Amino acid sequence: MSRVLICLCLTATLSGAAAWGLPPVPQFRPSASPPAAGLRACVKGDVRLLVDASGRVRFLEHGHLYPDNQLWVRQSYDRAGRLSGVRVQWSGFAGELLNVRGAFDSRGRLVRETGYRHREVVRPLRSYLRPLPRGAAC
Repeated sequence: MSRVLICLCLTATLSGAAAWGLPPVPQFRPSASPPAAGLRACVKGDVRLLVDASGRVRFLEHGHLYPDNQLWVRQSYDRAGRLSGVRVQWSGFAGELLNVRGAFDSRGRLVRETGYRHREVVRPLRSYLRPLPRGAAC
């Protein structure tokens, strides 16, 4: 009888603690590092933009942070506003799944991909890209 009572007390205590004692699931916060020299940062929705002095977007960062995996994407743009490169980092509970850099030509075609890709991650690099948000100026 006492074992049952102890189990019930422990269960009630732990279930009450779980409701308010666990931290919330963290939201992805794009890189908190200071922007590169001459660039200013702003956040539009769930993306972080790095803009040069003339107002052109040079980098766009986005991603997801979950308890068991993290995805981080950084897209780079040339002075004409064309996509020039991308870096994708994705890790799961079992380790790194993707750590790839891609380079694009002036027509937007992927010309080079380097880095590590787990053998089961076959999704094209272009599928991780996001378009620039409307009114992208900071």
